[in-house]
Amino acid sequence: METLRPGRTIELIEAVALIADRPVVRARAWLLVPGDTTAVAGGAPAPLTPPDGLASWRLTDVWPGGYIASLDVRPLAAPQQGRTTAWITTDLDLVAGRSSSPLASYVALVDTANGIAVRQPPTTWMFPNVGLTIQLQRQPEGRWTGLDTTATFGPTGQGVTTTVLHDLTGPIGHAQQILTVRPQPAAGGR
Repeated sequence: METLRPGRTIELIEAVALIADRPVVRARAWLLVPGDTTAVAGGAPAPLTPPDGLASWRLTDVWPGGYIASLDVRPLAAPQQGRTTAWITTDLDLVAGRSSSPLASYVALVDTANGIAVRQPPTTWMFPNVGLTIQLQRQPEGRWTGLDTTATFGPTGQGVTTTVLHDLTGPIGHAQQILTVRPQPAAGGR
């Protein structure tokens, strides 16, 4: 980890994951000194209905894989094309055998937002995110990640997934994912 911009109240740090000396993941975080702004707090959307009592959704009906099978996904309503609001959690550790902070566990699940609000079947279209930006107005609490997600595809091969982030206490921030949108090769793609 490297400090790119040191400071007393605002600091920028960066971590880079390497495979064979080649950067494969780059993460940056702005660290902001907390302060009491309770007197002026407000403007966030309403909290989501809690996950207790909501039925689980077998996301493996949409996506294959062990990661997806490990998730407990509970939508607030039936998922729509490009629009889903759901709670997700997993019993798996972020790194096997190691406990993670609530923030790390929460952020690891945010990347799933693009997978819950599919606009087209992933068997015929690819729409991986090539970037994820998360802004939090407070630290997450608990084991559930709430995702109020909308996916939009543009006409020239790009898209954006936009999510209001929640925990059981209420909204905590936003996430955006930039997408590359392409047909699967079997569907006549490149």
